[in-house]
Amino acid sequence: MDSKDDRSPVPRRVPGICLLAALAAGIGLSVLDPATFSAPSKADLLRGEWTAGYQKAYEQGLAVRKPALALWAALRYALFSEGEPGVLVGADGWLYSSEEFLAMDPSGRTLSEAVEYVGAVRDRLLAKDIALVVALVPTKAGVYAEHLGRYRLPAALAGRYEAAREALISRGIDAPDLATTLREARTRRDVFLRTDTHWTAFGASVAAAALAPSARRQLDARRSPREEYTQERDGWSERAGDLLSFIPLGPFQRAMGPRPDIVETPSTSAREESAAELFGDLEIPVALVGTSYSAAGAWNFEGALKVAVQADVLKVAVEGQGPFVPMQRYLESPAIDDPRPDVVIWEIPERYLGVKVPLGISSLHPVN
Repeated sequence: MDSKDDRSPVPRRVPGICLLAALAAGIGLSVLDPATFSAPSKADLLRGEWTAGYQKAYEQGLAVRKPALALWAALRYALFSEGEPGVLVGADGWLYSSEEFLAMDPSGRTLSEAVEYVGAVRDRLLAKDIALVVALVPTKAGVYAEHLGRYRLPAALAGRYEAAREALISRGIDAPDLATTLREARTRRDVFLRTDTHWTAFGASVAAAALAPSARRQLDARRSPREEYTQERDGWSERAGDLLSFIPLGPFQRAMGPRPDIVETPSTSAREESAAELFGDLEIPVALVGTSYSAAGAWNFEGALKVAVQADVLKVAVEGQGPFVPMQRYLESPAIDDPRPDVVIWEIPERYLGVKVPLGISSLHPVN
């Protein structure tokens, strides 16, 4: 007798039973989904919008959608050390923004255009007797390449900071070497956050100290008002970095996700009231323009500059718009004249000098 006839029919039923169970579960979840029996609003059936709208509403209404997404993210992270597009999972719990790995234009045209734009800004400021100091911020991957794990920074990008800074200097633009300074300082304490794109408060203070000689030289030449500032450490707190949002593990976050950073919370204060505060004259000799490296208060870059330069600083940086849009708006706003600064510190992340400038140089209106 054939050995197949001795087998129990039950194992052959298992796949069918599982399929029926999955089908029943799907039907049950569909019945419980409020979108199943309702048509999407503001959707045109003839133009094909109804189907897409129905699918979107159906998926968002599923009761298990969020747990399923979290489970899938946990499996991707555990098995492949991957997150959502936008993050690269390095070694030792270090996360990196994929934006830092965007290739430069091999022709060098985008870098030249960006440097030309920075030069036009410098000229526009000098027409008002305002000096420009560029805070060229290196990438986290460039400073902490040893934590990249299986990733490698392409050779072209490994030399991008030096190429960008050299191009700025050749245009006569003051751009202190923050990359070397931060690499040297990291032997003492972390200068970038593990789970965030940005620098730590210590890294920000190191950068401020590197920028201070250039800024002080310009302030001294213009006899700008000075003020003594001190910085204190108020304590430590837990901070979930911006890159953790690309690893949406939900309830599995604490158990298996990268641990949040423990950050210091510094504060800056003047030693005593200045004459301007006593008599109402508003004089702020330094303006800080830039991105979230400057705008966010967590790393207190503005306060670190006050301490390093020993002068008041007006922060006009904006998060989420890159370095060029905030500068364009500042040049066209009344704030550039009231109060008029003697020095503008323009914080520009390195990677922005390798991509196309969103604003043409011709958009800088002539000085009256």
